[in-house]
Amino acid sequence: MNTFINYYRKVELFFGSLKFAVVIIALFAVCLAYGTFMESYHGTEYANRLIYKSFPFMAIQFGMFLSILFAALIRLPPKKHLYGFYTIHAGLIIIFLGSYITYQSGIDGTITLTPNLPVRQIQLSDDELKIQFPGRGKEVTVDLPFVPGEKELGYEYEGITLKRFLPFAEDRLEWIPTKIEGALQSSSVYRLKNENFGETITLSLHPLSDFSNTQQLGPLSVHYMPAAIAECFGQKSADGLLIWNGETSACFAPTEKDLLRSVGTGGKKIVQTVWGGVKIAFMPDMSPLPLDAKLELDENSPYRVFSKKLFEGKPHLFVFGESTAFFDKNTGEWGTHRFDDGKEVPLPWMGFKVRLLEHRQDAYPTMRPRYVKPVQENGQTIVGDMKAIEVSVGGETFWVKSNDPVAFTKDGERITFDLSKKMLTLPYEFVLDRFKMDNDPGTTNPASFESFVTLFKGNQGSSKHHIYMNNPLKHESFTFYQASYFQTQEGPLGSVLSVNFDPGRFWKYLGSLLLVLGSIWHYRLRSKNLKKPGESRA
Repeated sequence: MNTFINYYRKVELFFGSLKFAVVIIALFAVCLAYGTFMESYHGTEYANRLIYKSFPFMAIQFGMFLSILFAALIRLPPKKHLYGFYTIHAGLIIIFLGSYITYQSGIDGTITLTPNLPVRQIQLSDDELKIQFPGRGKEVTVDLPFVPGEKELGYEYEGITLKRFLPFAEDRLEWIPTKIEGALQSSSVYRLKNENFGETITLSLHPLSDFSNTQQLGPLSVHYMPAAIAECFGQKSADGLLIWNGETSACFAPTEKDLLRSVGTGGKKIVQTVWGGVKIAFMPDMSPLPLDAKLELDENSPYRVFSKKLFEGKPHLFVFGESTAFFDKNTGEWGTHRFDDGKEVPLPWMGFKVRLLEHRQDAYPTMRPRYVKPVQENGQTIVGDMKAIEVSVGGETFWVKSNDPVAFTKDGERITFDLSKKMLTLPYEFVLDRFKMDNDPGTTNPASFESFVTLFKGNQGSSKHHIYMNNPLKHESFTFYQASYFQTQEGPLGSVLSVNFDPGRFWKYLGSLLLVLGSIWHYRLRSKNLKKPGESRA
């Protein structure tokens, strides 16, 4: 028993010592300063994951708790001149306990309000992956770690392996080697620019690529087509028609003598030709598909028709890997041009030029998530606002990105993966009636923003509320603060409210009150005990 008492006394003296208190407070201050720095550059979520909600920082706070607790214990039994000191330390201990209650049971999240749409879900800070088996009506939810960097998961469930989790990521271009090479699988990267604008575009014909074969750049449409068709674009043909075989990638530019015209249903023009001994009929103004014997579109035929006249009114750029074609209104003709040794091809629109950066038939481009530190600017995350998980099913590996569900079929069973934030459903709902934003005079910088909302409480009716800075809405233990705003696709601004539920608030207020009262008490007691000059101690 004496051994235990001696051991406890050593622990008490160690944690209650001034040296330990100084060290732990210094570590706390350093972590707090570092967290503030990280928050300003990388955002609140990154700072929470790296510092504020990390185990080391929690351990430092627990060390502060022990220091305060044992600093009071080593001064027992109670002494009258230390009553204020005891009250101060009791207040600090209660504040720590209240903070711990909030950490364990509190809620911090956001609610996004789009004008005139009812919302009752709060988005929390924690991430989760939902794995759904629709055929069985089954759903599995996997809680993801709250970490600042890339994390190996090693989670397995019914042949599904979760490999890596990226809490902050962005898509980066990556070329994936392919076993099937050829012009019909080719992909290319181009640089389109003029004096005021520049854009790098990636186009692909490969079916597994994340990139399509068309892209819209303002009024300019860019189309990516098989290389073999480029030869036909420079040839003059009747009605500007081109015909090609999708299986062989061969093309044919029919002349007047090669075409036979007739009138189809509803006055639509039908053209017929013979190519390689095969009779083909089309309605080029309606569809690129040929017609069968019943004058119905034949989707199984490899032949297609292309009318260049349909692309002469507006800017259209056709690229074929290592060459390009376009219609020049100044000459009234189509022309083809090759990209030789990085040569830029001038275009007849607004001084634009196009250059080939990369052309490959042995690989296809895809966007793969890569971990990055987030970057914050004006309160918005501009880099690294995506999360991703690497998933392996049946030997095939793919990425699931935040708010971009992925469907996969395994042994004939459909499986869906959805990576998102945890959601909390409220028993009432909000509707944003109007959002108001005032700017600083003479600038577009927001000076203040306010939300006018309606709170619907079921059978209890509804109520109107005005939420703005320093004027939150408090309802059923939840506090809703005006946090931010966003631009909707329809035009009006939407509102983002910060939501807080703090079950430890009472204890933190009580501890703060004891802290103030204890400070006053300690000061009064110390004042009474101070000796006046020339007086002797009683």
